[in-house]
Amino acid sequence: MAIFVTRAQWGARARRSGNTDITPQHGGVSVHHVDGVRVARTSHADCAGQVRGIQNHHMDTNGWTDVAYSHLVCVHGYVFEGRGEGQRTAANGTTPGNQNWYAVCGLTGGTAGNYDPITAELIDAFHMAITRLRASGGAGGAVNGHRDHTSTACPGNLYPLVQDGRLNPGGGGPGTPPWPGVYFRQPPVMNHASVGSWQSRMNSAHGFSLTVDSSYGPASESACRTLQSRAGIAVDGVVGPATWNATFG
Repeated sequence: MAIFVTRAQWGARARRSGNTDITPQHGGVSVHHVDGVRVARTSHADCAGQVRGIQNHHMDTNGWTDVAYSHLVCVHGYVFEGRGEGQRTAANGTTPGNQNWYAVCGLTGGTAGNYDPITAELIDAFHMAITRLRASGGAGGAVNGHRDHTSTACPGNLYPLVQDGRLNPGGGGPGTPPWPGVYFRQPPVMNHASVGSWQSRMNSAHGFSLTVDSSYGPASESACRTLQSRAGIAVDGVVGPATWNATFG
C-alpha cells in the first residue's frame, strides 16, 4: 500500500498563490516523469530532498507559484503532496491541459534503453495519487501522458503503462486494458508484455506480491488459481477472458 506524504512532512515551501478555476471533470490526470536521464533515488531517505529541489527549481528558476505537479510519486511507493486537489497545475504545457487535467510526476527518468526501474511500488503510488485526485479533486476517469498535450518525450518509459491501463486504478473505466487475446499458461514460462499488466493489477488490486516481469511462470499460475477460486470461475491456472475480467473488474 502506498504512503501519502503531506507538504509539511516533506518540507514544502508555502505557495505564493493558488488557482482553483479548473474543470478536471472534463479531462482527468496526466502522467509525467522528471527528465531524460535516470533520477530515481536508491534510498527513499533522499526522495523528500529531491522533491524540495524540484519545487525550488519551479519557483526560483521558472518563476511559478509552487511546484508544478498535483502530486509526485517515487519508486519506493510514496505519494508526495504537490499542489494537491482543487489546484490548477502548471505542468501540462497548454492552457486546456492545465485547465482540464491534473498532473502526477513519477520521480523517474532516462532513455528508452536506460530507464529507472518501474517498480510495483511506483505503480501503486500512481494509483493512490490518481484515486485521490478523482475522489477529492473531481478528476475525470481518463489518464494520459504529458506528450498527449504537447511535443515532448515525457513521460518516457511510463507512457506504455499509460497506454495499456496499468497506471489507471479504476479497472473497467477509461484506459483499462482489454483482454490481449492471448491465453497466459505455463509450462513453459510464457513471456508477453500484457503479463506485466496482469501481474501489476494482481498486486495492486488483489493483494498478491508477484514480480512484475512479464513472465508467466509457476508463481503467476498459483496466484491465478487463487483468484479464480475467489471469483468462482473455473480453476485451471490459465488467464483467459474470464480471469482477465475478474482481475481488472
